[in-house]
Amino acid sequence: MKLISSELPEGAPPQTQLYADVKAFLAYIESQNGYSMHVMQALLLISLYELGHAIYPACYLSIGHAARLGHATGLHQRDAPQMLPRFHTWTAQEEKRRVWWAVVILDRFSSIGHRKTPFATYVPSLDAHLPTDDDNWDRGQLVVAAPLALSASPSVQAAPFARTCQAAHLLGKIVRHVNDKALPNTYRFEEALQLHRTMRALTAALVQEAANDDPDQGPTLCTALAICYSALLTLYDANSCTKEHTVDTTEAQLLMQKESVEGLREITAGAMDHARRLRAFAERRGGWGGLSPLAIDPLYQAAANYAWYVRESSDLQCSERLQEVKEILMVIDQRWRVAGQYISAVTTVWQNLASS
Repeated sequence: MKLISSELPEGAPPQTQLYADVKAFLAYIESQNGYSMHVMQALLLISLYELGHAIYPACYLSIGHAARLGHATGLHQRDAPQMLPRFHTWTAQEEKRRVWWAVVILDRFSSIGHRKTPFATYVPSLDAHLPTDDDNWDRGQLVVAAPLALSASPSVQAAPFARTCQAAHLLGKIVRHVNDKALPNTYRFEEALQLHRTMRALTAALVQEAANDDPDQGPTLCTALAICYSALLTLYDANSCTKEHTVDTTEAQLLMQKESVEGLREITAGAMDHARRLRAFAERRGGWGGLSPLAIDPLYQAAANYAWYVRESSDLQCSERLQEVKEILMVIDQRWRVAGQYISAVTTVWQNLASS
């Protein structure tokens, strides 16, 4: 907990002595077969720290390690062989469910920047249950959790963490779709359109729910929304510039390309609004301490898109937005070093566009 909550001094590398000590202690515990739920949770916090500070490939490996450990201990499925003691209370079962969903979320999110790599966790079944409302869990009040198959219904209420699970699940579907080049065109673009519609529906629902957020409590849905924006931008980027049209070009392909071109502008603008909300919240709270590193990726993708728009059209508004989102990333870099890496990546994109 101290590692994930500590802010780094300006200019200091994230591989601190505390980070080294935590990693070494975890390795020692595992060498003694000291596995427990707390060890699993510690590994997840280490993975999140590495993700937030762009410690690669350690982050990717730690998330994979968490997945294998979850499989070994039986966290992924109730009827799987269990290494840990059985959980006999609803509260403990809910904690187990939340820990495994956290593994899935990190696994799916890390795949955005690691194309062509397999997931470390299997696709959750449609009868898998989402986490319940946080307040009920804290009070130990038994409630029924919605299964994944029904959770997307507008009439089904879900807590912020459950919404993040939904978004990560759909992100996984989009990443798998983008990576699978063996899909025949007749099916590829139909699937892309379906993913587009499903993710846009969830995004719209989250935007509506976020409008009712208590300003003093912060943007509770910012992580779920950020994952939605990242997923949509990934999907649109892969389909906005398809191969030249031929006699085999399908109507679905043309429609998906149109939706992608329009969607890039719309979701990039949505990501810009997301960045402004995060900045406003940080200003009210006096810092970025409560910001999830999962909320930063769409800012990078928005900046890269604005750089492309400026290169193509010299649009003054896009140029101003590019500068604005880079300034927000520079401030976030004080909390999470991955923001600085995103700025460097955007600068590289800009230089490549300028020289082309």
